[in-house]
Amino acid sequence: MAERLPRSQEPLPLVPLRAGQAPIRQGERCASFWRVGSGMLIASAVGDDGRELTLDVLGPGDAVGEPCGEVSLITVRAIRPSRLEAVSGPAVAGLLAHRARRRETLACDLAWLGVDERVARRLDDLAVRFGRPAPGGLSIPFRLTQDVLASLAGTSRESANRALRRLVRAGRISVTDRGRYLVHRHRLTVAP
Repeated sequence: MAERLPRSQEPLPLVPLRAGQAPIRQGERCASFWRVGSGMLIASAVGDDGRELTLDVLGPGDAVGEPCGEVSLITVRAIRPSRLEAVSGPAVAGLLAHRARRRETLACDLAWLGVDERVARRLDDLAVRFGRPAPGGLSIPFRLTQDVLASLAGTSRESANRALRRLVRAGRISVTDRGRYLVHRHRLTVAP
């Protein structure tokens, strides 16, 4: 369970987070609107049936929260130590526009691409945004379970697993350790 952000820290302009802390919780009003200054967070939602859907991995420059104290439809939890910076004024509009474009792209991928390509694009996206150079490509610097990857790609765990095996055979990715992936640079579908 994600640790709740202390109420006394919510309105601060700079919010440090430990891994596991949740500055935004589904169904609660947002105390502020932030930009990720450093670190990594995961955005998820829980459906009426109790199933959790991982929506995105957030990193530096990404928006967190809702403006004007609106109720959040998602929970955002730090997966490593992070820092949020309060944002106001015209910067909010730019961050909201960026978030909307990202969500539109993901929606188009879900509608028009097959499972293999959706899984590949999510891995490419994570490699470009968070990857570390490694021999032959970019290493995604955190463990990514098949359940989370399946959720990010809008598919079942079984389908994601089959897609991963096909991507390995095609030379697009390598599995370097359990839940760790190397995306081969020459096979990226997202420009770095």
